[in-house]
Amino acid sequence: MIWLFAAGAVALVVAYFSSLFISGEIRKLVRALRWLVGGAMVAGAAFLGIRGQMMIASILAAGGIGVLMRGRLGPIDFGAGMASPNTASTVSSTFFSMRLDHDTGSVSGTVRAGHFKGRELADLSAEECWALYDEVSDDPDSIALLESWLDANRSGWRDYFAAEFGMETEAGADEEKREASGAVNTTEEAYEILGLKPGATPDAIRSAHRALMKKMHPDAGGSAFLAAKINQAKDMLLKHATETRKR
Repeated sequence: MIWLFAAGAVALVVAYFSSLFISGEIRKLVRALRWLVGGAMVAGAAFLGIRGQMMIASILAAGGIGVLMRGRLGPIDFGAGMASPNTASTVSSTFFSMRLDHDTGSVSGTVRAGHFKGRELADLSAEECWALYDEVSDDPDSIALLESWLDANRSGWRDYFAAEFGMETEAGADEEKREASGAVNTTEEAYEILGLKPGATPDAIRSAHRALMKKMHPDAGGSAFLAAKINQAKDMLLKHATETRKR
């Protein structure tokens, strides 16, 4: 009976890890493995210590504590080299710096230039948002980022702006032009967009892209502009990783 329960527990753990991998939650998967492996090593050390095998127990305990505290077991990385659980990406334009939270899919932003420089978008009133919208309207990337933030944080803003301020609500007349203008120009920018550190592996790039697109894809209620940025960042970094390996 004990073996039956043990097999069931193992099956549940494997199913959980598989779901994290399939859904692209690699950071959660690595953190879970860290606690599983570290905890198992410490428990094994305690068991061996009780049986009097102190030398092996001390080695196993040191390794387990290293996994739990530092996230490493020799050359094996259990998340020590990865970003924190609250990993975020950054997308910038002339007027804005936008933060995309990987775990929640939330979009937050700060104004970098202009009349509202230094202000958090969340702190702006409806009237100030309209004034800002008008101020950045000549910059395609900035207006697209602002619209992405409004879509994520101010439901119904188009109708409100139309009713209160007379904004024209024709279905994104300049949308295609805005998307085309949002080119990713450097690998540094691409790393920021995907929330990765320089030198990330192709697997890490694909994983970050997959996790972000689950939350930012237009079909999931995300932003077409941000989705285009994320796709461009992935393509640039995969090409960069391939070229680096060839050198």
